[in-house]
Amino acid sequence: MKKIILNHKSYLKYEEIITYKEELEKLDIKNIDLILMPNIAYLSLFKNSKITIGSQNFYSYNLGAYTGETSLEILKSLNIKYTLVGHPERLNLKLDTYEEIKDKLYRSLNSGFKTILCVGHDENYKILKKELKYYLKGLDQKSLENLLITYEPSSKIEGEIVNLKEILFAKTLINDYIEKHFNKTIPFLYGGSININNIKEVLEITDGVLIGKYSIDIENIKKIIEKL
Repeated sequence: MKKIILNHKSYLKYEEIITYKEELEKLDIKNIDLILMPNIAYLSLFKNSKITIGSQNFYSYNLGAYTGETSLEILKSLNIKYTLVGHPERLNLKLDTYEEIKDKLYRSLNSGFKTILCVGHDENYKILKKELKYYLKGLDQKSLENLLITYEPSSKIEGEIVNLKEILFAKTLINDYIEKHFNKTIPFLYGGSININNIKEVLEITDGVLIGKYSIDIENIKKIIEKL
């Protein structure tokens, strides 16, 4: 089943997310695996929701004196199932470093979360290989069971034309690396400018998509569900 991940980033005010939640929970979702990642301030609203919820970010350490941070233990208490690590916007805004991303990746996987790792932010395939080597070195087979990799180049995040050949090339590169070093395959997703006009063809060559700003309009999501 294809995964559709809705990344709300820092959009939607309180009244808007309440309406969005009500409308989303009315939908009859059967043919896709839908994961919602609302703004972290709204995670508690979905604690008992039938929708699978993920967190856009977290702090690597457990409960403690870390003012302003949200730990993995807190996420578990809210029934959060997925985490997002290494999103290019956080790299570009210098909110995360490569070292912090690797640390978050290990801690999330070791805590049992389905962990979505974003790679390829600058579209340089040599750097993409280096990212894979750096992030995945030391991971064991058990951890890989909960890993998903998303190819998300910064230049394609919003409003750009999706290049299927580029996605296929990145998919082959990533799959070959995983097969060579771990002798297995893991889900490959794509993120960047996904909308109603291109989602079907992208899903034909991937295991799922990460949708950003386009996902904050519930009418867009209704159309996607109807189309798939």
